[in-house]
Amino acid sequence: MNYTVSTYRPLYLALLLVLCGLFGSAAVSTQPAPVPWEPWAAHDPGQLDDDGTGAVFAMSEADGRPALEITPGGASEETKLAFPFSGGDLQAWANAAALQMDVYLPEANTLNPDGFFLGLAATTPQWAWVDGTFGAPDGGSGWATVTFPLSDALRSADPNGAYTLYLSFFEQASKTPLTQPFYVGEISLMGVETSPGAADYAQEAAALLELDDAALIDTVARQTFDYFWLEANLDNGLIPDRSTAASPASIAAVGFGLAALPIGVERGWITADEGRERATVTLNTFLSGGVQGERGFYYHFVDMQTGERMWGSELSSIDTALLAAGALVAGQYFGGEVQLAANALSEHIEWDWMTDGGEFVTMGWTPEGGFLGAQWDHFDESQILYALALGSPTHPLPASAWQNWRRPLRSDDESIYLPGDPLFVYQYPQAFLNLRGLEDAFANYWNNTVRACERHAAYIEDNADVFATYGHGAWGLSASDGPGGYRAYGATDVNNDGTLAPYASAACLPFTPDIALESLRALLRTYGERVWREYGFVSAVNEDAGWYSRDHIGIDQGDILLMLANAQDGLVWELFMSHPSIQAALNAMGFVASSGDYAVTPAYWAARMGE
Repeated sequence: MNYTVSTYRPLYLALLLVLCGLFGSAAVSTQPAPVPWEPWAAHDPGQLDDDGTGAVFAMSEADGRPALEITPGGASEETKLAFPFSGGDLQAWANAAALQMDVYLPEANTLNPDGFFLGLAATTPQWAWVDGTFGAPDGGSGWATVTFPLSDALRSADPNGAYTLYLSFFEQASKTPLTQPFYVGEISLMGVETSPGAADYAQEAAALLELDDAALIDTVARQTFDYFWLEANLDNGLIPDRSTAASPASIAAVGFGLAALPIGVERGWITADEGRERATVTLNTFLSGGVQGERGFYYHFVDMQTGERMWGSELSSIDTALLAAGALVAGQYFGGEVQLAANALSEHIEWDWMTDGGEFVTMGWTPEGGFLGAQWDHFDESQILYALALGSPTHPLPASAWQNWRRPLRSDDESIYLPGDPLFVYQYPQAFLNLRGLEDAFANYWNNTVRACERHAAYIEDNADVFATYGHGAWGLSASDGPGGYRAYGATDVNNDGTLAPYASAACLPFTPDIALESLRALLRTYGERVWREYGFVSAVNEDAGWYSRDHIGIDQGDILLMLANAQDGLVWELFMSHPSIQAALNAMGFVASSGDYAVTPAYWAARMGE
């Protein structure tokens, strides 16, 4: 039976919970109205500080509404205010997705702020920066609303601590100093959780542990799929970078979302018509200029509604590669117009231009600074980028780029690795490329990933006495959120702090199924609702810091979903590998059949060891 997704909580999981006797009915989410943040309204304006910008503050009215009048000093590029709050004042942020700030921008002003930043610093036991977030107004002059997405760090204030909230206002294009008054009204909390809650997630986690392995994998995949299906903008197909209000779209997340559509159809979660329509809308958005880009590349982060560049991000070569990979998967599955559109998107990418005249693809380009200095010149996730670039029928790169790609060696397990050793660099390329039974002149990359997964699991076990999060059978170190912000964690002594990323072990399922499943069960058993939420596993947990992410990150979700599908029946691999350009790329890269159990080919190992 095919179920069309129509509720926020999957029907499949609701039925599971009923059968387990743990949950009576599907909990349907509502979008609650913004809730006023009372400490802002109750705070004494006399405690405001201008943070050295010369701004003057006074209580006033704007268009008949009470507001804080801010008169810029006129000499600084940014007009700032600093407001002290207690940790208790900030506890309401813990269950919110974003802050919503009402601003009044007088039409008579010659220049109003169009850039807004919110930051938080702890002031006890000493001053320390917590995190910050940018916002943009939803209108022009008059009353407008600025939405600031709240990161996990911003939502994790110590109730016994003291903090300073910083607000910064500026004109983005030229940073011309502001001189005329504008107004700040109410600050509200958006997306405050009402249903489902922690108890529901705890029940779901407990129910999952009652399933056999096949049902567990299917249910995790089902819930993960909903991120791409329910969070997408239906008008343009764009998918948010993370599950927070006002998150920009990530073009890499869109790529994973396109690859998710065949999975949803094959599993009966959506109909073929629904999947085809979503793919068509998404691809047409990019091909029609609905997403800002140049020469076939697109900006890393774009506005969910307009597709315009966000946060000063770069034209990202790797994120464009992941977008194109997902497009080719969808195209191969749906055929027809979707296939034509997917091929067109891939063929428009000018890989030769992105080399900046060199041998390797640069990491990106910005209109302000041109090509970025960093290149994709060594082992990492760019394996998928070179597969697309060497196989391109329109702008191919020569095979020498792949041949000269540096491959650092580990002597302890005779493998190729990236110093720092985050797991995602092994996984993202092979979420699309099926390299089982293949090798080039340098490595059997399938076996190499097997060794990486095993190495990470062993590292966690060996360090279970160092960090409370480690052990219990759970493992997984990769790029993720953490107590101090986003970081590329890895299996090295200087590159971890007790933070585990569930997606890292989940995406090892095709390579090391036993220990990957053990990790998923251990995470659910040990952390329950702290690791399992509306779209499955959260970004990360850290028991040592008492920190547990509330966010789902699009590229993490994609890594989980695609790898679970590949472990089940190889669906994404089959579709991607069937594309003629990928077969051409594998030939150009020198891949041949392999039956060895080595990660590094004997010839390459001998050559490197003899250097």
